[in-house]
Amino acid sequence: MDKIPDIRPGDLVKVFTKIVEGDKERLAPFQGVVIKIKGSDISKTFTVRKVSAGIGIERIFPFHSPMIAKIEVKKKGRVRRAKLTYLRQRKGKRMKIKEAGLSTEQRPEEPGEEIPTAEDAQEKTVEGAPGQDAVDKV
Repeated sequence: MDKIPDIRPGDLVKVFTKIVEGDKERLAPFQGVVIKIKGSDISKTFTVRKVSAGIGIERIFPFHSPMIAKIEVKKKGRVRRAKLTYLRQRKGKRMKIKEAGLSTEQRPEEPGEEIPTAEDAQEKTVEGAPGQDAVDKV
């Protein structure tokens, strides 16, 4: 794998691992939530958890493994802790993680719509006498 994507606990990821059967090679996807990242440098690993047929399955993947073909980040999760092991006791809706909101820099701009800058906002208002509200120049 060339570049390791920026993954964090709470992200929904799809990890494609290489499986060799005889002389054939195939990719097996494993999609789940990253519940923890452990280690540093070359020994860094991440744990992915998914629920299949009502049974929780966790796999630990080394970041620098040659058996990982690629990692796709499906959703960015917004969590407030580094280790999400509490998800093991949760089921159904209680296991859901909020999606991280996009900042104004990341938000796609719609065609024909301009984002007003701080300078534009200052030009539109004029200060009046003390005790009066600001008045638009319009």
